[in-house]
Amino acid sequence: MIERKISTGALGKVTTEKALNLAVALKFGAYIEENLPDVKVIYTRKTDKFIELSERANIANRNNADVFVSIHCNSTETPNSASGAETFVMGESKNEKNLAVAKKENAAILLEDNTDAYDNFDPNSTEAYIIFSLTQSLYQSQSLDLAGKVQNQFGKKVGRHDRGVQQAGFLVLWKTAMPSILVELGFINNNKEEQFLNSEKGQTQMALALYRAFEEYKREFESENHTSGQPEVSEKPANSNVGNTYFTVQFASRDKKVASTNKAFSGVKEVDVYEYNGAFRYVSGKFTSKDAATKRQNELRSLGYKDAFVVAFVNGERGTIKQAEEALKK
Repeated sequence: MIERKISTGALGKVTTEKALNLAVALKFGAYIEENLPDVKVIYTRKTDKFIELSERANIANRNNADVFVSIHCNSTETPNSASGAETFVMGESKNEKNLAVAKKENAAILLEDNTDAYDNFDPNSTEAYIIFSLTQSLYQSQSLDLAGKVQNQFGKKVGRHDRGVQQAGFLVLWKTAMPSILVELGFINNNKEEQFLNSEKGQTQMALALYRAFEEYKREFESENHTSGQPEVSEKPANSNVGNTYFTVQFASRDKKVASTNKAFSGVKEVDVYEYNGAFRYVSGKFTSKDAATKRQNELRSLGYKDAFVVAFVNGERGTIKQAEEALKK
C-alpha cells in the first residue's frame, strides 16, 4: 500500500511537495509492479483530489494491505537550515522537533469537512498529543524494522543525510491495521535538496531506495513466516472441519501468553493463539472464504477490537491472503 500526500503541502522555490510526493510514489510503485509481480500496489489516489487522512487508512484496511507507506517532504520555518531524510512510525513524540513534524502533517484535517473520525483531536494542541501518543500499534516492531531499512537505503545507497527513524503521533498512521511508516524524503525549502528531489535522478534514486527497503523487508518477512508462522494447538476448538489452509481474524497481540478463556476476550468466539515475531497473536475463527472472515472481523470491531483484521494460513503456516485464495481454489 503506497500513500502519497495530495494537498499542496509544503512549498519550494520551483515545485510543491504534492508534485514531488506523486513523482516518487509512482516510480516506487512501478518498481514493485515490475520486479515483484506477486505484489499488488494500491494508491490512495492518482489524482490531486484531497483525501481525508482517515480515509487513507481506511483504503489500506479495506484492501487488507500488508504494508502502508506514506510519502511526504519536510520543511522548516527557516529555509536551508535543515537537511536529510527521516522515517517515522506511530508512537510518542520524543522531542519538540518530532512533535512539530506531526503537527504540520496532521494539520491536513483542518481541510476536512467532517472531523468526527478523529475523536475531536486538535492537531494544534500539544496536550492532545500526550493522550494520542499512548496509542501503540500492534505492528510497531515491524514498522520500525521497515523504517530502519528505508533509512539505511537513503543513507548508504543514495548518500542522503540520515536523520534516523523517529516516532510521533501521525493521524494517517493511527488506524492502519498493518506495518506502517511515514517517509520524509527531504526538506523542500532547502534549495539543494529541492533541486535534487525535483530532478529525474533524485526521484529515481529515492524511489529505488524505497523499493530496495521494501523488497528486503518482504523477503525477510516471508522467510520468517515460512519457518515460524505455524499456529500453536488451539486452546479452544475453532471450526474443526476446516483444513490447514484458511482465513482467520487477528484481534489482539500480547508479549506474554494468556489463556484464550481470559476475561479480556469475553464475548469473542473461537479464540485461538499462535506465536509470531516474538509475540502471541490472538485470532478468532477459521474460514474457507475471505468474505466469511470479514464478517467475523466486523463482529470483532463492533466488540471494540477496532484493529481486527483478516489473516491467512496456508498449509498450517502464516501466508498472504492471495496465497490462501489460490490454494483454496485448487
